Amino acid sequence: MPQPPRPELTLPVPFLKEPARLPWPFDWPLPTKLLQRGTSISRVLRRNVAGLTPQQVRQALDQFARLNPGPAAGTFIPVEVAGVPVFEGRFEGVDERGILLLIHGGGFAFGSARSHRALGMHLAQLTGRRLWIPEYRLAPEHPFPAGLEDVRNVYEEALMFNGDVVVVGDSAGGNLAAGTVQHALATGWAKPSSLLLLSPWLDLAPESESNRQDRHDLSVFDSEDMITYMGHYLGEADPLDPAASPLRGPWSGFPPTYLEASVDEYLWPDTAQARDLLKRAGVEHSLRTEEKALHGWQLFPDFIPEARRSLEAMADFIHRVDAGESVA
Repeated sequence: MPQPPRPELTLPVPFLKEPARLPWPFDWPLPTKLLQRGTSISRVLRRNVAGLTPQQVRQALDQFARLNPGPAAGTFIPVEVAGVPVFEGRFEGVDERGILLLIHGGGFAFGSARSHRALGMHLAQLTGRRLWIPEYRLAPEHPFPAGLEDVRNVYEEALMFNGDVVVVGDSAGGNLAAGTVQHALATGWAKPSSLLLLSPWLDLAPESESNRQDRHDLSVFDSEDMITYMGHYLGEADPLDPAASPLRGPWSGFPPTYLEASVDEYLWPDTAQARDLLKRAGVEHSLRTEEKALHGWQLFPDFIPEARRSLEAMADFIHRVDAGESVA
C-alpha cells in the first residue's frame, strides 16, 4: 500500500521573498523501551568499554556533525571576534536584524560550532539574523572560567557590532548564556533582546536537584557523568559560585526568556527551578516541554519531529519579542 507523502512544513520568513521550506525526510517515533535500552548501552560502551576521553568524544561528534549540516543556502565560515574563534553564518538577500549568538553545549568539554550548525543556521534564517557560534575554550585543558570569559567577550563585541542580540544556549551552553546575562546586568552592559535556554545545565553542585533525582532512564549520561564533567570544568573552583552555577545567582532583570526541556530528561529539574526563579523575579518567560525526548534533540531539525517543533517555537518566540508582543 503506498505511503502518503510526508507533509512539508513551511515557515514564513519576513526577510525572504519566499517562505523557508525545511525538508525533513525522517519521522522517527522510537519506542520508549528501545530508547531506554539504547541510552543504557551507550553509557556502558562509552565509559566501561571504550573509555572515551573528552578529546575523543569531541572528535567523534565533529565527524558525526558532517551528516547534519543544516540548510544548503548561506555561508558558514570561521572568523575571529574579540580574540575568540567564531563560526559566522549569513544568508544573502537578508536585511539582518542583529546577531543570533548561539552558545553550544557539550558538558563544557566537547561540542562545537559544527555540531550546532544545523540548529543555528535554521534559526538564523528564520529570524533574519547573523549567526555567531563561539568556539570557546573547552575543559579539561581550559577550566573555569576560560569558556565563560570567551563567551562574555564575544557577547560584548556583539553589543558593539549591533545592539540587537539574541542569546541561545543549550545544556552547558545554557549555563554560559545565563551566566553571561547575569554578568551583563551586574556590570551595566546592555542585556540581550531575548534569551533562549534549551535543557540548560544551571547548577553544577554535586548535590544539585538534577543529580539528586538522577533521571537517566532516557539519558546518555547520569550523575557519575555529570560530576565527572563538572570536575573537568571547575577544577578547584567552587561549584556554588554563581558564575559557575547560575541558578545560585540573581535572575531579576533578565530579558524575555524561553525555556525548553523534556519532562523526562536528566536536566529537567534545572529547567523547572529556572522557571520558578524567573516567575518570582517577575521576568516575562515562556516554558515549552516535550515528552520522551532525548537531551539535545533540538540539534536535528532536518531529521526528527520534536526538533522541528522546537525550531518553530523558538522562531515564533523571537518574532514575538521583536514585535513587542507578550510571550508569557
